[in-house]
Amino acid sequence: MRAMKNWYRWYVLGVLVLIYMVNQIDRQIITVLAPFIKKDLDLTDAQIGLLYGTAFALFYGVFGVPLSKLADAWHRVRTLWGGLLFWSIMTALSGLSGSFAHLTMARVGVGIGEASASPAAISLLGDLFEKEKRSTVLSLYTTGSYLGIGASLVVGGAIVSAWSAAYPDPASAPFGFAGWQAAFFGVGIPGLFLALLVALTVREPTPGALEALPQTNRGVPLRGVLFDLAAMIPPFSFALIARRGTPRHLLQNIGGAAVIALVAWQVIVHTDKLLPPAKRAVITQWGEFLLTTNVVQWMAIGIAAYAVLSWLQAVKISDVVTYRLTAGSRTFLALLGVSGFMGICANSLFAFVFLYAHRYLGFEPEQGLVLGAIGAATGVLGASIGGVLGDIAKRRHPAGRVFVSIAAMILLFLCSFVQYQAGDRTTFYVAFTIGSIAMTLWVGCMHATAQDLVLPRMRGIAFALKALSTSVIGLGLGPYVVGLTSDVTGDLRGAILASLYSIPCAILCLLYVAKTLAREEASVLHRAHAAGEPIPEALLGPLPEATVSAPAIGPAPQRG
Repeated sequence: MRAMKNWYRWYVLGVLVLIYMVNQIDRQIITVLAPFIKKDLDLTDAQIGLLYGTAFALFYGVFGVPLSKLADAWHRVRTLWGGLLFWSIMTALSGLSGSFAHLTMARVGVGIGEASASPAAISLLGDLFEKEKRSTVLSLYTTGSYLGIGASLVVGGAIVSAWSAAYPDPASAPFGFAGWQAAFFGVGIPGLFLALLVALTVREPTPGALEALPQTNRGVPLRGVLFDLAAMIPPFSFALIARRGTPRHLLQNIGGAAVIALVAWQVIVHTDKLLPPAKRAVITQWGEFLLTTNVVQWMAIGIAAYAVLSWLQAVKISDVVTYRLTAGSRTFLALLGVSGFMGICANSLFAFVFLYAHRYLGFEPEQGLVLGAIGAATGVLGASIGGVLGDIAKRRHPAGRVFVSIAAMILLFLCSFVQYQAGDRTTFYVAFTIGSIAMTLWVGCMHATAQDLVLPRMRGIAFALKALSTSVIGLGLGPYVVGLTSDVTGDLRGAILASLYSIPCAILCLLYVAKTLAREEASVLHRAHAAGEPIPEALLGPLPEATVSAPAIGPAPQRG
């Protein structure tokens, strides 16, 4: 029976890796298709950045929160295959796009669907594997991401090349599709069959059973989802805060919305002035008002910023325990900073890697196959090595995973600097190879660290918060700002290199995490219990001395 259980949980891990791979293919394929989409739809670099980043990131990040609650409180397997089915359909529908607006809406749908995947998967793995294996298992899970990133270049490049060779004139192709449209269908349809495999073969484990904290009553899932959505969307957010909070909470919420709107408007005005009229990319016009790509970008970032802050305020009011262990912990906030800053760098580098190579080194879709193969192989290698190194380092020092991550980030900075200064393909390939290994070394370590700072019932929400930071800050800002800078200056190389300076910011956050991690991990159950979580006294034990000065944000909750 035990052997069967071991076999089954490794099978589930394999399926989740495959889902993550499909997730990344559908998300990242726009990278290799960018030159062809840009030409056919007459887009700017900033619009490519918005399609790759903001259009996807805003909805991926914001919907990740309620969907993670759905996974934690309802049924993770159903959440997983339902989301997979939806985003696969939206990926295929991207192939029907004939304008920037249509493709943007399809990317929004992909973002909403994909938001369900990793919170559910991370939560499932936490209930299938022991805590001691967490870094290794989560690193193996993240190999799916890098297999998918590499495969997106390989598969996308192969489909475009084959389609273009078979139909030099798109008018003679089936349905008049161009190669990039065929590629969207080619990667979207297989996800439908994978969703069926998950629905038929993966079972839901008991949450928290491995840590003697089984969660048998998982609440009313739809109520939790609706609560999270209402907390993010005005005027529902105002009504929710007014009902559950105090007049002061409501004033803070409305005031925050006003400040964010003002800042977003000022950013729109000033960045619009940087762009020549020909590159403002007007989507539509109402009288004298021009809805440009730049307006959409910063409106979206403003909406996302309000949604995040309003939701956190609602959680602080309604679920003190979750708030205190996540947004109420400076250590966890520092981890979110790492996710955001590294998201800026990683997404900027990958969003424009092929467009850069095409523009500066003359790459064609065939070279995209090479980049994809390198990215897939090095991604798996880096994630696997990083997980093992992280677990070994963790056994030797409480902040061992953090130190592994810092070393990887320094290596990534150096390699990327060389890569985007290279004047020949050999140097570009070598730097890309080593940098791709470094880019994946730290990811599993950070996932495991975040999971160790929360209770089992919060695993999905912990991942969703990290994904929110990566999406809104990293994916929402990084690619668009790089594209905008390129449009303004005409220098894509300089714009990409500028994104590397987010790495030192991430390292500063990690140095703080290294300082506080031991006491934060040791006090998780005690802090949760103090905030009102019903934890058996037998599991608590004595309060570790190192936790007496553990940092937390906000006053201690009133109990009684």
